[in-house]
Amino acid sequence: MKYLLSSLFVVVLSSFVNAKPTRPNVILILADDLGYGELGCYGGPVKTPHIDRLATKGVRCTDGYSAFPVCSPSRAALMTGRYPQRFGPTYEDYFGHGAPELDPVKHSTIAKLMKDAGYRTGCFGKWNVSNKNRTPANAFGFDTWVGLHLNHDFYTHKLVANGEHDLFRDGKPFDQKGVWSDTIFADEVIRFIEDDSEKPFFIFLPFQAPHDPIQDPQKPFAERLSPQDPANRPTLVKMIERLDTEVGRVLNGFDEKGLADNTLIIFTSDNGGAKFLSRNLPLRGEKQLLLEGGIRVPMILRWPGVLPEGKTNSTPFIAMDLTATIAAAGGAKPHEAQHFDGIDMIPILTGKAEPDANRPLFFRRRSINVPQGQNQIQQTAVRQGDWKLLRTYKTSANPPYQSALYHLKDDIGEANNLMPKRPEKAKELGELLDQWEIQMTATAEPFPTQNK
Repeated sequence: MKYLLSSLFVVVLSSFVNAKPTRPNVILILADDLGYGELGCYGGPVKTPHIDRLATKGVRCTDGYSAFPVCSPSRAALMTGRYPQRFGPTYEDYFGHGAPELDPVKHSTIAKLMKDAGYRTGCFGKWNVSNKNRTPANAFGFDTWVGLHLNHDFYTHKLVANGEHDLFRDGKPFDQKGVWSDTIFADEVIRFIEDDSEKPFFIFLPFQAPHDPIQDPQKPFAERLSPQDPANRPTLVKMIERLDTEVGRVLNGFDEKGLADNTLIIFTSDNGGAKFLSRNLPLRGEKQLLLEGGIRVPMILRWPGVLPEGKTNSTPFIAMDLTATIAAAGGAKPHEAQHFDGIDMIPILTGKAEPDANRPLFFRRRSINVPQGQNQIQQTAVRQGDWKLLRTYKTSANPPYQSALYHLKDDIGEANNLMPKRPEKAKELGELLDQWEIQMTATAEPFPTQNK
């Protein structure tokens, strides 16, 4: 009897020790300017076996969107779970030209919410939402940050624009000259997950590739090539392949640590691929534009035991949905005055809930230069179901914009403007867009009157 009780105690204790935490670890992997039509799992020509494997073990979303066709506002939306237009017009362009930036006091981030919910938090890679004051990611809820603010040479880690050093550990400069930047970030993730802790973790891994500078990842200190010369596409392909390699190293790190089964892994891009070198096919357009090629991005989620394997989902999702999904998985809640503009994707991806076919997704792109007082709308768009209305603004034109209506299910390449055939649908979507713009204007901060 004593032996049986002792054995039973060992079994119970072992079960307790080996039990999975009730909440998952989470890692959000972000590529930079990755075209929709590059990855093998999206029908692309680039060899990306590790990201493809992620898709075969999880759910691949065909209609996933970034919140913006440019880096900084897109990342701000991911971090806050809110439309960047809520923060004011200067948050609708690069956070430069004297514009303000994400504020750790005013703008609560998913990192802060997850930390408050009991998570360890780490950011490894391109931060890019505090370009003016160089505020480190630590101030926004990350326990540790190793990365860069803007876009630097992958080997010297100096800004392309002016040679400023741009590699930091918790806000303090450090360097590993000659090491490919994204390799450094993957190394840091592996090191982070190897630390024993009773807390689950949330990791934001924003790689710099394949954003320019266009450099050969196989040749240390390779020269920077022109991002506007199509002849340099083979080097961009190498950068995407290296991105896949680094993703693979991180995935292997989870496997070796025994963490994969209890980790929600998300892979996406901050916006579409840039002009000249990227492949966004079968979409039309590229980064900077609200055509599908500028905002529709790869979006893959894997969560063993929760999400199905090898499935494809065509529900329109937007970046803020990823934020809401991460928060729901981790038991984190947004502040009442800063609600998410996204939804938890898990019930839809698991088939437990039907997607709302009437849910609209909105987009607006401005061109901003605070010192010059430039505040000009370039494009606005709304997608509802399979329909999309795109407005392109013209300076000194009457009317001020030209509209195009597309049925994306039948016309993914946006080749057929259905405005003449479906004016009532264009009017319906236009009213939705007008209402959203009024709402964003009512909650936004004013345009600065001078460069502070």
